[in-house]
Amino acid sequence: MTDQKDLITALCNLEFPNAIAISPDSQSVLYSTALTWGHRVGKHAVSTLWLARTNKAGSSRKITSGLFKDYAPTWAPHAANTIAFISDRAQAGTKWAIYLQALSEGQGGEAHAVTSEDNESVIESFKFSPHGKRIAFLSADEKTAEQKAKIHNGEDAQVCGEDWSYVRLRVLDLETKQVKTLTLERSVNDFCWSPDGQRLAFASSAIPTLEDRLLNGAIISVVDVALDKTHQLCTIPVANDTQLAWVREGGLHFCLGVPEDKGFCGHGVYAIDPDATDASYHWVAFGIDNDAASLLVVDSKMIVAMVHDGLECNITKLNGEVLDSVPEEVEAFDVCSVGTDGKMIIAAASSDVNHPVEVFTCTWYGPSWRDSTDNVKLSDHGATVSPPYSRRSEYLRCPSSDGAVDLEAQYLSPYVSFLEEPKDKKLPTIVWIHGGPNTRLTEAFNTYYYMWAPYLLSLGYGMLIPNYRGSAGRGQKFASYSIDGVGQYDYEDIITCTQYAIERGFADKERLIIGGWSQGGFLTFLCSVRNGLHAHDWRFKAAIAGAGISDSDSMALSSDLGCTFQPELNNGRVMWKMERDDTRNRRASPLWEFKDAIERSKREGVMVIPPMLILHGEEDERCPVSQAVGMRRALQSKGLSFEMVTYPRQGHFFSEQKFWIDMAVRVGRFVEKYIGPGIQKEVI
Repeated sequence: MTDQKDLITALCNLEFPNAIAISPDSQSVLYSTALTWGHRVGKHAVSTLWLARTNKAGSSRKITSGLFKDYAPTWAPHAANTIAFISDRAQAGTKWAIYLQALSEGQGGEAHAVTSEDNESVIESFKFSPHGKRIAFLSADEKTAEQKAKIHNGEDAQVCGEDWSYVRLRVLDLETKQVKTLTLERSVNDFCWSPDGQRLAFASSAIPTLEDRLLNGAIISVVDVALDKTHQLCTIPVANDTQLAWVREGGLHFCLGVPEDKGFCGHGVYAIDPDATDASYHWVAFGIDNDAASLLVVDSKMIVAMVHDGLECNITKLNGEVLDSVPEEVEAFDVCSVGTDGKMIIAAASSDVNHPVEVFTCTWYGPSWRDSTDNVKLSDHGATVSPPYSRRSEYLRCPSSDGAVDLEAQYLSPYVSFLEEPKDKKLPTIVWIHGGPNTRLTEAFNTYYYMWAPYLLSLGYGMLIPNYRGSAGRGQKFASYSIDGVGQYDYEDIITCTQYAIERGFADKERLIIGGWSQGGFLTFLCSVRNGLHAHDWRFKAAIAGAGISDSDSMALSSDLGCTFQPELNNGRVMWKMERDDTRNRRASPLWEFKDAIERSKREGVMVIPPMLILHGEEDERCPVSQAVGMRRALQSKGLSFEMVTYPRQGHFFSEQKFWIDMAVRVGRFVEKYIGPGIQKEVI
């Protein structure tokens, strides 16, 4: 047990690059690192800044202490030796400011705050104006003395519709040190500068909640640099991550669903002319058979996008020209043009199943990306854990059960090569299901949540990771299967991919476990109550449900996305709009199939619902812990085998490392209990 704790602790302590910026002279790469998902070891999360030389292997070095949360690093325009970042160094976890820091010969100098160090509201993002004279940033209003007194006295009743904490757009003049704030009774979600630095575009919503942005959309507007004159451009129906980007020719661009009124569908790029009298937006690129994940402006004249294309990550111009393509997950990237001949430097953070996330650079010379130089690895953050692990990721592709689409999946093996596997020895396998549903998983070191993939591979287990219909990366049609198809196509695809892994000789059908987090937890519950309801001769021996959903209708009442997430996936059906005898939503509710599973068990003479490990954060607003409690009560009512662990203070994604370690050890112990030891243990 001690060895397992040491292993998962080492994995959790890895620092992962998560934001990258190339210097204006293209000679240096600035980036930040943090523990995976920003979780923490002590009382407060920390983040560290690093500097490396472009295309110089192993040149990365730390320039901040790592004692504070120094993050969102960027370069001051036209100044190769000045950087800016957000930090809580004035008072860890409590006070936030933007800092400037001069660099000398690759080393960090003293940082000084350019906004007040007394602000307790988190600075959500900031951007230099193109000429570097101003910084625009987003932060909520500070609490007034009266509000603080009410909190102190326990009189802070929350009245719906009153005292909204709006996020404001603010502009700092670096010469005068004065900050101006846009006076608008709306909450600003995103912004960008115009190429000439005289205006800003911003997206705002009426209420400062994610629910409102998804339910009522956002207004995209333009305001002058003095924040005096605002002009409304358009309203978009669904506003999650707009990624506003403004270029000289082509105007203002942003990300939106394909179709535009859906959140769980394709993701494309749209454009609008900010100077036109008829400011209507139009689709420009992506979202039909791939998905735009993020946008980046290069030299105020070109937009490049991170595009998820199947299981590949492509850094792509809007015309479809690919600058770089990798078959792994790209965590962060930046692009810088060099000279006038089209040459570009690309910096990206990525990993593979054997190597943790590192920062790489390459040079792109022209339309044929084959002319690019090879990737140069600048960092070595994974040195402490890379050598002991040798495993392989195998790409799987098979037709869906109805023949409508081809499905993509990965099979992760603890073997260096499948050629080394004994031909008569299949692997005990965990089938891991991603959340979303409109996300996807491709090859990465931490392929699954909470470092469970590298941890379980090191214990000798195989892992099947299917991207079921509804997943991202394949555009509108593939993603839209989740709309009124949850509980149908996704379930069928999990069974199909599992059967394919068995037929290919990878997975041992006698030693299978199903598991997942969030929407993956829902599908784990669903596969458990439907266990064996397919035409194949295998069943899951156990199930691991993290932050799982057991009832769709109650999710609509309690989740922070309840009035948008469930209605869209249920094709508009939500209980306050339905006839009382309409039961169609139940096919997305595992608890409603629990009784049928019990009756089937009686007929077959064996319990079909497998033993379950249920894991859930007690402060989860996305999938409230009541969803786990509901399944636990059902299992308990029939005396079925389960373990349920809830974690205080944790939301949908956990923030405290001790709980990460506790979960991993429990998962490893649970897996061994129900499908036996991993293959390496057996060989030894």
